[in-house]
Amino acid sequence: MEQIKTYIQNIKSEDIKEIVIAIIVIAVFWITSSWFSRIVMKIFKIKEEDRKNLKKNNIYKGLKYIFMSIGFLIAIVILKLPPTAENILIKILRIIIVINIAQILVGMLSFNSKIMEKVSQNEKFAKNKSTIKLINKAIKIVIYVVAGYIIITDLGYDLSGLIAGLGLGSVVIALAAQELVSNMLSGMAIASEEPFKVGDYVTIGNTSGTIEEIRFRSVKVKTADNAIVTIQNTKILNEYVINSSSMDSRRFDFSLRLPLDTTANKATELMESIYIILANNEGVKDDSTQIYIDAINEDSIMLKGYTYLNILGYNDFLKFKTEFNLQIMKLLENKNMKLACPSYDINVNGDGDFDNFYNKKS
Repeated sequence: MEQIKTYIQNIKSEDIKEIVIAIIVIAVFWITSSWFSRIVMKIFKIKEEDRKNLKKNNIYKGLKYIFMSIGFLIAIVILKLPPTAENILIKILRIIIVINIAQILVGMLSFNSKIMEKVSQNEKFAKNKSTIKLINKAIKIVIYVVAGYIIITDLGYDLSGLIAGLGLGSVVIALAAQELVSNMLSGMAIASEEPFKVGDYVTIGNTSGTIEEIRFRSVKVKTADNAIVTIQNTKILNEYVINSSSMDSRRFDFSLRLPLDTTANKATELMESIYIILANNEGVKDDSTQIYIDAINEDSIMLKGYTYLNILGYNDFLKFKTEFNLQIMKLLENKNMKLACPSYDINVNGDGDFDNFYNKKS
């Protein structure tokens, strides 16, 4: 600061000319920065937007600030400032340029850019959108890390000495980062295999719901009660994953416990009526229904069946189950049939007390 004050105090008439020229250079670069940015974007065929949105575009803003910074650099050289002041200002401008280059590169990787549009239109990548998103995020992180490294080293900090000086602290940081790295690698494995995508209805372990977001560290699942569950990627790799959205059909199982006094004719009529109910349902696949007597127990006759449905959506499946069960209830009412209840033996000793146990027979 003292050098700058001394410089201002020793300004001569020749220096005033240099100051005027420097101001003109800065003004010219400032005014033409927008024009320059648009020309560069047209040369490289970068997608342009309307004026309002263009001002928010990272590539446009980055080019504009870099061009203005060049104008300031030229002005600093013209002014012939004291070495210390000149070095500080040049260093600041270099940092601004590095930040804006990083901003331009990140802007080129945005999903509305022409580069990413071409990538997403490619047949090889079109099927792996989640993979593209993860790789895109990884490249952006690398860009920011490299930019940060350049800025820190430009400020005169020796990172190798800083890391070595951390000692035990670096070990602690490494252990803390282990889980993060593990989740990120798991995320890349999930993206490459693509067991699910955003919008799919899945079951991961004990959690069922719709995939809301796939991230580097975790996956967000929206359950039936609208709760958002975050599952770490490492856990997903260690759990079974059922993707209901990838199925071309869904199996539906049902069972009825009939009383022991049910006649063979009544049981046959009931099975035929259930078969007709399923055959007349548009959601049931043709010739996929099987109904049979599974077992005759001490207290009941077990009737079981299964069919395959064209219904894949979970909410639609619940609706089908409700309608089917209501139809079975009406069918049993019309045939004057009741379902069997499990029976129990209750043993009482001579004193009239319970033996404190119930022996379930079925």
